[in-house]
Amino acid sequence: MPFYYKRCSIRLKKWDYTKEGIYFVTICIQGRECLLGEIIENIMILNHTGKIVEKELTNMQKKFRNVIINLYQIMPNHIHILLEIKKGNDIRIGNIIRYFKGRVSSKAKVYWQRNYYEHIIRNEKEYFTICDYIINNPVEWNRK
Repeated sequence: MPFYYKRCSIRLKKWDYTKEGIYFVTICIQGRECLLGEIIENIMILNHTGKIVEKELTNMQKKFRNVIINLYQIMPNHIHILLEIKKGNDIRIGNIIRYFKGRVSSKAKVYWQRNYYEHIIRNEKEYFTICDYIINNPVEWNRK
């Protein structure tokens, strides 16, 4: 009898992901390949594929009513997004991310990791800490 790996959900149990809130989302390129550009002197320089990603991020707000991107940072092999869902939303955050990944993959040869990381922002201090992290991510890139 073959062994099948059972995937465990990394989502918060009993949380309604259509619920109003702000989410910190990180999406990685499969294999962590640097396909979206490069960091030169602590500034992210987008290549053609990175510009497609940026365009689809802005288009996401047009597609989904009551969804706002407060902040994002495209990195060479991943992206960080502060995604705000307003009242009256009827679509899950997973569907929003799936739509975004699909749009980028159909326009560029980008393959995403199967899942994505998400964190529910719980207070103002956490919000600003994460904003600092996102903004300073290119500066920290070469320090790793």
